[in-house]
Amino acid sequence: MGCVVIEHFQEIEFNDADFGKNLDARVDAQNDKPAKISLHSNSVAAFECIQIHTTRPFTTDNKQDVIDGVRIKTSWGQHLVVFNDQALDFSKAMDAACAHQKINEITTLTSPYWQQCRK
Repeated sequence: MGCVVIEHFQEIEFNDADFGKNLDARVDAQNDKPAKISLHSNSVAAFECIQIHTTRPFTTDNKQDVIDGVRIKTSWGQHLVVFNDQALDFSKAMDAACAHQKINEITTLTSPYWQQCRK
């Protein structure tokens, strides 16, 4: 089994009972720094595709963006919000991790949204 390396953000006001309803996530990418974690495929209990509403990083403007994302529920009960705007999205990365001893990365360095904001 492989793993997926992700950078995740702290979600603002999410209720555990709402997991599975594909509700939009709210994060503050302008002021928060992503945390990096390596998830073994066995440590992902479930995930859902969502929209992330976020403040735009690398600017002092108070602009809001809506980006594709994924909310992951780990086997220990933690929720992680990840930008999922890449060609190798989280679902494909998990499939590859389950099938191979491979490490896939879903990070801000590989995200087209983050690359655009860094300019």
